[in-house]
Amino acid sequence: MGHGYKGDTGHHHTIAENITDSVKSDYGFKDGYFGVPGQGRDFVRNIVSDNPSETAKTFYDKMAYGGKESEMSNGKGFVTKMKDGIIVSYREVSSSDGSPAVEINIRKSGEHGEIKYQKIHFVKGDNS
Repeated sequence: MGHGYKGDTGHHHTIAENITDSVKSDYGFKDGYFGVPGQGRDFVRNIVSDNPSETAKTFYDKMAYGGKESEMSNGKGFVTKMKDGIIVSYREVSSSDGSPAVEINIRKSGEHGEIKYQKIHFVKGDNS
């Protein structure tokens, strides 16, 4: 039986619980951001993958683990509220460039630690 938290965890997680050393390594975490700078402002990031949809979903599932998930009102993705007030959202198709995207919104969090506000686009590329 579920507890109401994403991943059927026994408690409500903070995002800090989910940002493990392996997550930092796998997704290029540095100076509070994942991936590499994208186009535009500092908070727009890119994670390059040969399968952007799968990588985006896996990343979202890791970041949102133990949060309270709901479907977006427009039906275009999911939003998860973490214990620390951080909101993690996932869209299979972003409105800006059509790539899968994950947004990490720290605006309602007083304890977001080292993570910064960011919108991460998952883009096609060769990782070899």
